[in-house]
Amino acid sequence: MATSSRVTPGVFATDERVEVLSSDEGFADAWATATVLLAKRHECTVEYQKFVDEHNKPIREKVPLERVRHVPAFPNTFNVKKGLRGEGYLNDCWWPGQIVEQHERKGLRLDFDDGDSAWLHRRHVRPMLRSAPRRAPDGSHWLPSRSTMPSFAPPPAPSRTRRLPPRARR
Repeated sequence: MATSSRVTPGVFATDERVEVLSSDEGFADAWATATVLLAKRHECTVEYQKFVDEHNKPIREKVPLERVRHVPAFPNTFNVKKGLRGEGYLNDCWWPGQIVEQHERKGLRLDFDDGDSAWLHRRHVRPMLRSAPRRAPDGSHWLPSRSTMPSFAPPPAPSRTRRLPPRARR
């Protein structure tokens, strides 16, 4: 299901594709693709697209809404430059990091927030769309992200009427 950047955050529909923030060790801050099976006021039951259990069945999990985001709509092209915060697709998840190098053949090198680094093809890198929420110091609940990321919605269509600047008085 295609999503728009105008979708209300935290409102999800059954059968909608979403991304879920992992809380598992070794996958902290990684966003994995899932489908909403049941949406409630404070949590969603999701089924992961790429992760399966020991019986080869997709893993299902109840997750708080703070750990769920709509599949981001982002431009196919964006200005890549050294220092840009981005997300790289690696091991079936989107991981936050920073673009540190660009190479004609190798692609883009990202330094991930967890300390790893990898060369990724351009199609596996996108602008950072939403910072991950963080756990409360006592670990009892999730806190919202510290900053909101810019929207990558397409610009509004230009007006058909052209406004001319006022003429200078003589």
